[in-house]
Amino acid sequence: MPSSWSGDQVARQADFSQAHPEVTFEFRPETGHWEATYPAGANGTQTVHGRELGEVLDKLEENFR
Repeated sequence: MPSSWSGDQVARQADFSQAHPEVTFEFRPETGHWEATYPAGANGTQTVHGRELGEVLDKLEENFR
């Protein structure tokens, strides 16, 4: 498990993934960053990046409001 995972972040990711199964999460060990990708209509996909999983989840929650 990457060191940037905390129990709260893992629970938030699980809840978010259940509500939005179209979002894929990936930890990039070569950069130490997280990214999440999701469909963005006719324009393809949208990707958000962050050093911490919680940072990515914050951005996603803002985008999905």
